Amino acid sequence: MKLFKCLSSLAIAATLLLPISNIASASRDFPEIYVNHEKLDIYAAVATIGVTYVPFRPIFEKLQMTVNWDNAKKSVTATNGTTTIVLTNNSYIAYVNDKEVKLLNPPSYNPQDGIFYVNLRFVAESTGATVNWSKDDQTDSATINITDPNLSKLPSDTTSQ
Repeated sequence: MKLFKCLSSLAIAATLLLPISNIASASRDFPEIYVNHEKLDIYAAVATIGVTYVPFRPIFEKLQMTVNWDNAKKSVTATNGTTTIVLTNNSYIAYVNDKEVKLLNPPSYNPQDGIFYVNLRFVAESTGATVNWSKDDQTDSATINITDPNLSKLPSDTTSQ
């Protein structure tokens, strides 16, 4: 089991860190992220399985969630009063409001940059937001739009981890 977790960690890290050799497809591999039509200045990467990974802190904070990082467990807990999400490094199990949810791909901690990457769609949809992926074949770019009418109108916060 430890070997499987170790190999899974390495595979995810390699997927996130591999340089892209085809410059023309770089925009689709690194889509722009918008929340309620406001662009986030964060790094997003699409893994080979099609999961978009982003650093945990900026997306949770943009979705107005309080974040608690447990460095010993490499786990994050995010809450907003109605929703609590718990994600742990390399675990295919997440918890949303204390209910176990199986993940398509696990979140991943990158020890080189100290950033914990999470599945953007899972996080957004767990808070009740709608996620739309759009692509432009002429510019070979991709955009992910997250819409959450429940977010209060706060000033822009595009901090990144």
